[in-house]
Amino acid sequence: MGGGFPGFPKAAVKFLKDLEKNNSRDWFAENKKTYEEVLKAPAEMFLADVQQALEKKLDAEVTAKLFRIHRDVRFSKDKTPYNTHVRMAFFGKPGATGQGTHSGFYFSLDTTGVFYGAGSLNLEKAALENYRSAVCDPTQAAALQKALTGLTKKGCRLSEPDLKRVPSGYEVDPAHAHLLQYKGLAAWLDNKGHAKATGNDAVRQALAAFATVRPVHDFLMGL
Repeated sequence: MGGGFPGFPKAAVKFLKDLEKNNSRDWFAENKKTYEEVLKAPAEMFLADVQQALEKKLDAEVTAKLFRIHRDVRFSKDKTPYNTHVRMAFFGKPGATGQGTHSGFYFSLDTTGVFYGAGSLNLEKAALENYRSAVCDPTQAAALQKALTGLTKKGCRLSEPDLKRVPSGYEVDPAHAHLLQYKGLAAWLDNKGHAKATGNDAVRQALAAFATVRPVHDFLMGL
């Protein structure tokens, strides 16, 4: 499964570490060919193979996105021009109207390790209201809490709550009220080192990680 992706070359990790030390437009221009050969091309191949494999697993359409290495520095104090990571997402189709939850699976390779995730980083207005309605339903809230507890027991990291307090105006079981503090919800598997991405089983490793964090994706897509 996952085509013939041989794994990210170790030269890709080296490039990211070198970029971290030399994060300038001049250095990147001098090393652009290396970037395209050892990082961009493998990332595009991995993206396509994982997309295809995920669509078979989910039996559903998946939209794959490879994020740009160029940073948007317009509103950031950090003006370094390039990201020192490779990030991509595999979004589930949000329904015929396009108004459903925009949840997906996430992959990141940086200078320290490999990270996998699932969920929604920022629920759109309609989806957020659907999520809050679900949390106010005792049965759905209990199912979500059980899933999240199970994920933490498996070593997953949950996204931090977006709000410091529970928003007012919702009738919710106090045991589940904390779930209303989220405006986006995701679970992550963090791996130090790069072995899960540099081996010829990189696609299989991604699918296994996505299977672990999938409960968050399934819950959100079902809203």
